Parts: sequence; C-alpha cells; structure tokens
Amino acid sequence: MKRPRHFINSLGKGLSILNTFSTQRPELTLTDLARANSMTLGTAHRYLLTLKELDYLTQSSEDKKYRLTKKVLSLGFSVFGSMDFRKRLFPYMVQITKEMDVVTQCAILDGIEIVYIERIRSNDVVNLDLNTGSRLPAYCTAMGKAIMAFIDEKESKRLINRMKFVQHTPYTITDKKKLWKELQLTRKRGFAINNQELTLGLRSIAAPIFNREGVEGAFGVSYRIHCIKGNNLENVLVEKLLEISKKVSIEL
Repeated sequence: MKRPRHFINSLGKGLSILNTFSTQRPELTLTDLARANSMTLGTAHRYLLTLKELDYLTQSSEDKKYRLTKKVLSLGFSVFGSMDFRKRLFPYMVQITKEMDVVTQCAILDGIEIVYIERIRSNDVVNLDLNTGSRLPAYCTAMGKAIMAFIDEKESKRLINRMKFVQHTPYTITDKKKLWKELQLTRKRGFAINNQELTLGLRSIAAPIFNREGVEGAFGVSYRIHCIKGNNLENVLVEKLLEISKKVSIEL
C-alpha cells in the first residue's frame, strides 16, 4: 500500500510492534516480533530497545520474552474516559446492575473483536476476568453480534470471512452461514443473544447504540441461565435494553 508523502515509517513500525501483542499472545520473543512485522532480528531488536526505554515494553529476565506495560493501557484509558458513548450509558449501567444484580457492559467493534469500554460486575454472576480494554471475539458475544448486525452488510460479511472460529462451548456458533443468519435475526428483533457461547451457564443480551454515522457500539447485560427459569427477567431486560438504546442513541 502506498503511504502518504509525509508518513513516518519508523513510527508506523513501532506501533505495529505494539499491536502484535494480543490477549492470546501476551508474551512474545524477539523472533516472534521480527517475523510478525517482517523485520530482521537486528532491526526488531533496535525497536524493542527503544520501546523498553520509553517504558512501553518490559522483558522477562528468565525467558527473555517481551510484554506490554501499563503505560500502553494509559493511552487507551485516556480515549475511553473521554468517550461520550460511555458517559451516556454509564448511569443506566449503574442503575440496572444495582436494581437487577446483573453484569452490565458496553463495547465497541475493533476489526473482528469487541473492546470493552466499561463493565460493572454483579454479585451473582461468576465474573469473567474482563475489564476496560479487554477484547473478545465478536462472533461469540452478544455485543459483537449486536454491532455486526447493524453495520453495512458487505462490511459484516467481510469481517465474518476474516474470523477464525473457536468452539469455546458446545453452543458456540462456528459456521459462517449460521452466524450470518443469526445476525439477520438480530437485526430483525433489534437485539442480540449469546446463549452460553463463551461460558457455560452464562447468557447475555445486547442492543446496538447509534450515533449520526451509524452503529457506535453496543450495550449488554449478562446473567446466569438459572436466573431466567420460571420468571420474566429476560423479557424485562430486553425491554430495558431497547428503551435505553433508544434514549442513548443519537439521531441519525
């Protein structure tokens, strides 16, 4: 791809190295990073020394692997904290968690993953180790499906084709055609469902949040499966989600 005339290659390469780390690969060797970024070992080493000096990376003295430091997180938190999206949703999240003892959360889509902007834990749910900035595959989360169902269809199909499906539980959708049908159903009813696709015993629902340009993110709740047996909890939550989505969304 042809870069603009004033593009700074060294800055781009440095950021590319930071982006190589992920939830699945939190620790990487010099060889891993050089290969992933098409660099020689010598070139990659110089970039890594610089990033270590700036305190964006740390290196284990035992296995010599590199990992991100908390300083990298501070870059993301400054963005999250200023997001109007979070500010508009946060009071509703606090209220629902307090009243109904369910986990409330909001996220945006970044490629084929969702990124948590905020998450408020409940007392009842066995809480996953998820916090602001955590990432999960979009295909097996209610918030991911809620966003993908309302973006441009061509873009949604392009994202599905990029996905590498993992069978997290017996309920995980791992077929592209089935996922596409699920997104169409989600768009029709206005909200998405995650029925134990990521964690057994845990169910989630989510609704999209819109701004003037389209889908901005999603707002969701999670709760144990046993909580919905013999009561009207899920219907009440769906009603609240759709109501909040309408209130919080900015008119297109």
